[in-house]
Amino acid sequence: MVASQSLRELISVLITDIPGAFPGIDCVTIACLDPEYELARLLEQGGQPQDFETSAFIPLTREALDALFPVPWTPRLGRGDERMRALLFPGLPRPAASMALAPLVLREKLIGCLNQASMDPLHFATDTATDLLEHLAAITALCVDNAVSHERLKLDGLTDPLTAVANRRFFERRMAEEVERWERHQEPLTCMLVDVDHFKHINDRYGHQIGDNALKRVAELLGQDLRGSDVLARYGGEEFVLLLPGTTEQHGFMIADRLRSRVAAGAFPGPERSPIHITVSIGLACLTAGPAPERAASGEWLFREADTALYAAKRTGRNRVVTRSETHA
Repeated sequence: MVASQSLRELISVLITDIPGAFPGIDCVTIACLDPEYELARLLEQGGQPQDFETSAFIPLTREALDALFPVPWTPRLGRGDERMRALLFPGLPRPAASMALAPLVLREKLIGCLNQASMDPLHFATDTATDLLEHLAAITALCVDNAVSHERLKLDGLTDPLTAVANRRFFERRMAEEVERWERHQEPLTCMLVDVDHFKHINDRYGHQIGDNALKRVAELLGQDLRGSDVLARYGGEEFVLLLPGTTEQHGFMIADRLRSRVAAGAFPGPERSPIHITVSIGLACLTAGPAPERAASGEWLFREADTALYAAKRTGRNRVVTRSETHA
């Protein structure tokens, strides 16, 4: 699910893998708000959607969604009524005997629901525990956002053409959104700046084609294991930036050092496929809870502190991670 880069791919994973992993589930659909028909258009890109994709995606109005999930937006299990079954499971040849509807919540807004149906009337009983269902719905909401964002990148020119990750323009947009969210909730927000060590030397010695291939490979390694809410972008030249919402400086350091080690151990083909060794330096800063008027204005403080930490990492030997705390010790 997390690796899905299009809405069609995500829906295909949901309707195939959930029944495969959980016996007794006969149908899975996803219903979402789509007032501008954007999601419907995304499903049509690359050719007409298959019949199973068409029936698995249900566009809902705000009124219909609110009627399904009044506040506080909890899962609904049981038989349901005929209208609900017809609305959410139009592809079933006969009515479902029981169903589970889980609200999709993204950035504190109800955006849709993940729906599962069974022909067994006891499969989704009203007293069934919903922990797993809610966890799956939370991941699905992030994956919908991630898949739609990825497709928007292609449409809006927000993707770096060389590495296929987000570009600086997209990063700055997301930085503004996440800082605004931080101002409201005070949850930690970590920023990492990543610089490929001695990249000019790589270009000068091996040529720009090998240098370009190295940047592509670095982007792939940095992008592994990212969550749907995380951002990876090429900021410019040999410099990348990551934005990790809900991540403390301590946890961010662990992630950064894992990325650094992954790149250092990575395979980078050089001339005639002979390997070349590449490392990265990483600077890290984190917005935390508490009074900080200079930070609340924008993400400039966060980026500047990460940049200062990156400079310290390069100045003290490269191939290492330095945090803002270390630069202010």
